[in-house]
Amino acid sequence: MARTTKPYKVRELQQTLYRAAKADPGRRFHALYDKVYRRDVLERAWELVRANHGAAGIDKQSIADVEQYGIATLLDELAADLKQGSWRPLPARRVFIPKPGREELRPLSIPAVRDRIVQAAARTVIEPIFEADMLECSFGFRPRRSQHDALQVLVDEAWGGRRWVLESDVANCFEAIPHSQLMTAIEERIVDRHILKLLRAMLRAGVMEDEAVTRSDTGTPQGGVISHRACATSICTGLTGSGPRADTGSWSVSQTIWS
Repeated sequence: MARTTKPYKVRELQQTLYRAAKADPGRRFHALYDKVYRRDVLERAWELVRANHGAAGIDKQSIADVEQYGIATLLDELAADLKQGSWRPLPARRVFIPKPGREELRPLSIPAVRDRIVQAAARTVIEPIFEADMLECSFGFRPRRSQHDALQVLVDEAWGGRRWVLESDVANCFEAIPHSQLMTAIEERIVDRHILKLLRAMLRAGVMEDEAVTRSDTGTPQGGVISHRACATSICTGLTGSGPRADTGSWSVSQTIWS
């Protein structure tokens, strides 16, 4: 699909939101929802989803199927649904994948491609706001950061004379996040009721396993585009009980503090 908009406009939007959030830690953002269905944002969201090469959701529509249907047509439909407030996510398809080096299986939830596009668009808009609040020692589930960056900090600190490392892990991280407390944390920064409604719909979409749909008031299914952002926000605000309390260390999903 040929772009119909200028890609740098999305980056400008994100930079504007980040700078505004960084300049005023107490600011609560209004009027964000219309940015989600902006054409350039949706096109960028599609590029992110396509680059990830994910599987089909419960509607059995793959990336190739969507491309055959017509990306421009699909984005027009999503924009119209979002603008009218009629977009509703399908339950995610639940599969289980092996954990490396272990016998246990990891639950993975795969939203439909069209829903992943909406999630990516929402994440594109809200992520800069929450990035402004993250500590420098935070590396987990953040753009352009990884566990390798966290390990490099430990290497650098070891060369500087540090000798002890305390490591802890967030058990069942994705499945344990309470929706109500997560939304309360989000509302500290965002008061656009349409955005909040959109995020609640994503959290409540549920998962389908063996043709049965289950919904819970906890968890953000691992596999969704928005899930990593929700997880990073929940860890940062301490909803999992393991968020950083001071800038004293480096952490990713596993929290690591040196001394």
